[in-house]
Amino acid sequence: MTLPKRSGMTLIELVVALAITGIAIASGYQAYATISDRRSIASERADSITHAFTLRATLRRWLSNARLTVEEDDVVFRGVDTDRRLGRDEPASADLVFLTSARSPVSNHGTVVHLFVARDSAGGLVADLSEWRGQRSTRLRLDPRVAGLSIEFASSVSARSEPTTSWVSATILPIAVRLNFLAEHSSMLPPLLRIPLVIRLDGSGNAVAGAGA
Repeated sequence: MTLPKRSGMTLIELVVALAITGIAIASGYQAYATISDRRSIASERADSITHAFTLRATLRRWLSNARLTVEEDDVVFRGVDTDRRLGRDEPASADLVFLTSARSPVSNHGTVVHLFVARDSAGGLVADLSEWRGQRSTRLRLDPRVAGLSIEFASSVSARSEPTTSWVSATILPIAVRLNFLAEHSSMLPPLLRIPLVIRLDGSGNAVAGAGA
């Protein structure tokens, strides 16, 4: 007796095939999602490193080209611990004002930079830029994760070897500035911003006749 030839699949075979196909699709989707998540995390880390590197380079360029003037519109190099001055019990934050001859979004020759941590709802490290002897100005929110800023100044005229936390002068620049970025939790800052930024000012330390001197 010859059995009839089967054509097609039984219901059980169809169900098993569909189940196997579903598992394969789910596994493939999960693998794709995992790869995509890893790529996203890697991209975010790369962007964070690039941002931190750019921020440090920008601050270094601005400060290393700090200048003073002996003209009528004297620009004072001023760095003050604002929270200590105002008697606040908040995370340490200093405010720094200086004239730089480095190129900026508002000028290619002279810019007054006001660096501070904003206390508004957006917060973060902020730089107010004003064109020296001009009308242009802008505000740059440099990094929203920075909740505090401490600054130390090294002097070439002080007999003490310890740095000072304030500097106000229209005639003498510090020889170096050390910036320390703070956050509510150190892990919130990328590694590059947890490292203090030490900048040596390349000026002579004396007042000059203009921003480009």
